Amino acid sequence: MDDRQQMITAGPGLRLYGVDHLAHVTWKPGETADFYREVLGLPLTHAVTGVGWLSEDFPDFVHFFLGLGGGNYLAFFYFFDLPEEQVPDELMHLARHIALHVDTEEEMLAWRDKIKSHGVRVTPPLTHELLESVYFDDPNGIQLEIVRPLRTFGEVDARDADLTVRALAEVSRMEKPSVSAMWQRKAAMVRDQIGMVTS
Repeated sequence: MDDRQQMITAGPGLRLYGVDHLAHVTWKPGETADFYREVLGLPLTHAVTGVGWLSEDFPDFVHFFLGLGGGNYLAFFYFFDLPEEQVPDELMHLARHIALHVDTEEEMLAWRDKIKSHGVRVTPPLTHELLESVYFDDPNGIQLEIVRPLRTFGEVDARDADLTVRALAEVSRMEKPSVSAMWQRKAAMVRDQIGMVTS
């Protein structure tokens, strides 16, 4: 079964079925809705209006949703009278992004052509380890990615991810964390595991 079809079970009666929606803030609701409907072809599925929602001073808002397929949605809040945030720096812009999955190189390239046809700047395909992607921005400066897997993730990838994150968690608490220190810690963990298997 494909990862996108699996449910996650965290205990009796505790299940997750994937992402329901990802929510962002927009200061350009018309441009944002038009971009996602026209450039990406996402259907506008529903909108919620809130007044005095969590407290009296919580701003009035409209929260609108666009379908991503598979029961997943991309949502935007427009808050009335909210001053526009400062644009994030380049690193935060690159790190905070939405990646949309396709299965093949042909699909990824077809999306790239469609996006370019709307006058949107889009990168050439970029390969990073197990994925290949193209990147572009929406009217809010949110980076979007069309991504395809280069191979299926397997058990070896999950084990490697576990070691990487455990090593990172330890090293990130050091006074001067570094990727070299993380690799050294991960290598020590691998040696420990090999030693446990061979003893």
